[in-house]
Amino acid sequence: MTTATSTTPPPVSPEVSPDVPRPFRVTSKVLETSDVVTLRVVPVEGQPPPFQPAQFSMIGVSGVGEVPISISSRSDDHSAHAFTLRREGAVTNALANVAEGDVITVRGPFGIPWDIDRCRSRHALFIAGGIGLAPLRAAIEEAVALPSPERPRITVLVGARNPANVLYDAWLTGLVKRGVEVVVTVDTVPDDVEWGGATGLVTDLVATTIESSSQVEAYVCGPDVMMHATVAELRTNGVPADQVEVTLERNMQCANGWCGHCQLGPLLICRDGPVVRADRLGDLLTRSEL
Repeated sequence: MTTATSTTPPPVSPEVSPDVPRPFRVTSKVLETSDVVTLRVVPVEGQPPPFQPAQFSMIGVSGVGEVPISISSRSDDHSAHAFTLRREGAVTNALANVAEGDVITVRGPFGIPWDIDRCRSRHALFIAGGIGLAPLRAAIEEAVALPSPERPRITVLVGARNPANVLYDAWLTGLVKRGVEVVVTVDTVPDDVEWGGATGLVTDLVATTIESSSQVEAYVCGPDVMMHATVAELRTNGVPADQVEVTLERNMQCANGWCGHCQLGPLLICRDGPVVRADRLGDLLTRSEL
């Protein structure tokens, strides 16, 4: 996929395979929320491999394991990769505990990216639930960078549990200054917190956002139940499933479709995703054990 924002990446040595873990050094660590961190990493030797928005890498700590994490930095930034992750298990806890200067392992990138080309001169609607904003971040940046008249109307809808769990607050504020419509909603607001934004589910924002359903190209990422509800709400408002992409998360281990751990019905998410067009999903998002 050709994008308007990509520049020619630095050469990657031909003997570097995406399947081979490479040592990457942590150059910065940002605490996004109480349980979410962003690590910015660079290879100990050589250059980071080029990637496209929503592609993921298997990142890990030696002796602990590895997990699939989407690359959340800009795709035209060839100096480093950023990974935003939540503490959820042994590997993500180990990654969240690393310090600047520590070395982790990275292999990849893998997977099918967002198709940003299809939103040119249309309405690009990005809908995120919680940490689902991270795999959308590079795609949003590519859409913003599209030249006029190809730059679409861009809307970013973000849902979070509460104000303390909103990711990338400063970045979202910056998007507004760059002409992007950003609406953040939270499920609940503590009594001791001032909140000037919306409250309720992110799906509640869909109907008021759409002006012409035939022009909408939607990109959705979040928990399965949120994505299923969002696809349904988009369809209720006239947006067909073939104009909606979602990105899926399953138990990816090999990242090549070999081991089968990430199977979801007929799909192997590491090979056939993580980005999948919604008309391929049917009710798969409601069947977690399939």
